Amino acid sequence: MKKIWAVTKREISTYLYTPTAYAVLAAFLVISGYFFSLSVLTTQSASVQSTLGNAGLIMVFMAPILTMRLLAEESNLGTSEVLFTTPVSIGQVVAGKFLGGFAIITLLIVLMMAYPLVLDYYGNPDWGVMLSGYLGFWLMAGAFLAAGIFTSSLTNSQMVAGVAGIALLMLLWVIDWAAQALGAPLEQILMPLSVTRHFADFNRGIIDTQSIIFYLSLIVGFLFLSGRVLESRQWR
Repeated sequence: MKKIWAVTKREISTYLYTPTAYAVLAAFLVISGYFFSLSVLTTQSASVQSTLGNAGLIMVFMAPILTMRLLAEESNLGTSEVLFTTPVSIGQVVAGKFLGGFAIITLLIVLMMAYPLVLDYYGNPDWGVMLSGYLGFWLMAGAFLAAGIFTSSLTNSQMVAGVAGIALLMLLWVIDWAAQALGAPLEQILMPLSVTRHFADFNRGIIDTQSIIFYLSLIVGFLFLSGRVLESRQWR
């Protein structure tokens, strides 16, 4: 754990000393704040659930921006060989980089807690439903981050990693549309893979163990694939 924590601290420091994280945080909060304000102005009753739904789509684009440099930059700068020859395993490197990015995502969600606090000041919202939605968003954002790390492991170009990450996450985002269009029996196969379907349950206040396992499986799966890709590149 000490080695993973060392990589994590290194990544958090890199985020804090570069403008990328600040730009992503600011852009995300401005856009999500716009949706929150819009719901107040148009319906006179802001909805954290609708704001989180829109924020999920924003995260499809933001997560790859946060992760596109994590492994692609190491390969491009030639520092991956130095990193992977230190007494740190590839799995520990991948886990540390994920936790570093996840810390930034967690900070973002903490800042987004301003929305339910505003509602609580002016009304009496259901905190159980809102916290369930935030838990679902946190898990989904973690899965998106892991997917972005996977695409970053495939190339030494940050731009390619970012575009590939967005494409992959868009596929995960719209898979339920394809399931509905294709109908049975493919619908029964594809619908359980829908990130939006599982997130919708959280956003309605339903904390389902299957949905938690789904997101954790995506995180572990994408990080595992990232490690395998890095191992194969190391032996080339």
